[in-house]
Amino acid sequence: MIRIFLSLIMALSTYGAQKSQDIEIPRTAYKDIYKYYLLEIGKQATVNYVVLRRQSFDTILYIKAEINCPSRYFRQIGYNAKSARNIPANNLTEWYQPAIGTIESDIVTYVCR
Repeated sequence: MIRIFLSLIMALSTYGAQKSQDIEIPRTAYKDIYKYYLLEIGKQATVNYVVLRRQSFDTILYIKAEINCPSRYFRQIGYNAKSARNIPANNLTEWYQPAIGTIESDIVTYVCR
């Protein structure tokens, strides 16, 4: 009986550990209807690769982007409304330094802290 109980606790704690932790990006513009969540982050040299979810009360959009932390530059790789896995890399924008108060600036500030 005790083994069954301990096995159940172990299974539940393992399930909880595998759930992804979506991190909400703190915003400086409070009138924005969207919330942004950091789903994945990776780094190669000075460039951080991020996957984000933009969510409002009725829409969700997944976004991939690159951030150069030393220069604080940002560029979007692509986006998709269905899933992060289906984001094509054909909407690559030019590198730019985001204006203060924009979501891009908030993402750069959060990732490069």
